[in-house]
Amino acid sequence: MTAVFAAVLIGSGLLYALAISSFAVGFQRVLRAASRKNESEDVPFVSVLIPARDEEAVITRCLDAVLANDYPEDRFEVIVIDDLSEDATPMLVRQMMGRVNRILVPAGFEEEADEEPPRLRLVSMPENLDRAQAHKKRAIEKGIAHARGEIILTTDADCEVPSGWIRTMATTFDDETALVSGPVLYPTGTSSANVMALEFLGLVAVGAGAIGIDRPNLCNGANVAYRKAVFDALGGFSGIDHLTSGDDELLMQKIAYTTPWQVRFCADPEAAVLTDAPDGAAAFFEQRRRWASKGAHYEHPAVLAVVGTVYVFYLALLGGLLALPFVPSLGLPLLAGVALKVLPEAALLGPACRHVERGWLMAYFLPAQLLHVPYIVFMGAAGTFGGYTWKGRRIAR
Repeated sequence: MTAVFAAVLIGSGLLYALAISSFAVGFQRVLRAASRKNESEDVPFVSVLIPARDEEAVITRCLDAVLANDYPEDRFEVIVIDDLSEDATPMLVRQMMGRVNRILVPAGFEEEADEEPPRLRLVSMPENLDRAQAHKKRAIEKGIAHARGEIILTTDADCEVPSGWIRTMATTFDDETALVSGPVLYPTGTSSANVMALEFLGLVAVGAGAIGIDRPNLCNGANVAYRKAVFDALGGFSGIDHLTSGDDELLMQKIAYTTPWQVRFCADPEAAVLTDAPDGAAAFFEQRRRWASKGAHYEHPAVLAVVGTVYVFYLALLGGLLALPFVPSLGLPLLAGVALKVLPEAALLGPACRHVERGWLMAYFLPAQLLHVPYIVFMGAAGTFGGYTWKGRRIAR
C-alpha cells in the first residue's frame, strides 16, 4: 500500500512540478513581452463596463479612478450596469453622471451624435428579477449591447484602477489579439491580509504563465479586455450562460480554444487593478467556492488535465500528512512530494512578487504552505459539489 501511495504522490507531484515550472517559464515570457511596447498610433475607442449590485460604499471611488485615467477623454466611455441594487448605488451613479457628462463627441460618431454622447452611463437590469443564475453575465451582455467601443474593458465596482489602466490594457492588443488579461492585486497590511495577497498573486501568476505558454486557463473579470466584434461573433456567453460564474476565464478559454484569435497578458504594472479582499472568513469561503465551481466546467483537455493533476497531488499530500503518524514509512515520499510542490511554486511566485514590488510577501510563503494543501482540497470539493452565495443570492451548483 505504501508503494502504491508513493507512486501516486510522486507521479502526480512530478506532473504538478512540470506544470508550475512551465507557468514560471511562461511568466518570464509575458514579462519580456511587456517590455516590447506596441508602437501603434491607433487609439481604439474603449467601453469600460462595471457591473454593480449594492456597491454604495465603493462605487464612487471606483468611478473616480476610472474617469481619472490618462486615456483621451473622447476615446472611452464608462457604463455601469446596475443589477437590482437595493441601496444607493444607482443614485450615486446618477449624481456622478450629472457632474462628469459634457459635450464630447468621439471620433467616428459625429454623424450619429444628435445629442451629447455621455462619458458615463447607467444601465438597469430589471430582467434579472426573473433569473435564477448568470446574473453578472447577462448584465455584461446588456452593457456590451449599449457599448460603442471596439474594445470592452471590464472591472468590478470594488476595484480601484491606476491612471494608466485603460491605456496599457488597450495598447496590449495587436491585430491577432482578441482578449487581454490584466493583473489584479489584493491590499496588504495585517498578516492574514498578506497571506491572502500572496495566494491571490499566485493565481494571477499562474494565469499569466499559462497564457505565456499558450495554454490560457485563469483570468479575473476585475481586469479583462476583449474585442466586442469577437464577443458578438461567438454569441456572447452562449454555451457557458447556464453558469453563474465564469464571465472571465470561461470566456477566455472559449476564445483561446475555439477561435484563431490570440490571448495575451498585460504585465505592465500600470495595468494592475487593486480589488478589495473578502471581508472575513465567510466571505472568503464563498468567493473561493464560487471560483472553484468553474473548474468542473472547463472543457479543453489540457486545462482539465492540469486541474485534475493539481487536485490528485494535493489530495495525496493531505492524505499522506494525516497518515504519517501511523505510517512512518510515508516520510520519505512525503518529503519528496513537498519539495515537488514548494520549489516550482517559489520559482513562479518569487519573480511575480518582485515584479509588482511586493517581494517581501515571500516571507509568508513557507508558513502559508501549512494551510495551502487542506485549503485547496476543501475548496475543490466545495466548489464541485455545493452551491454558494454571491451578492445576496443563493446560487445552486
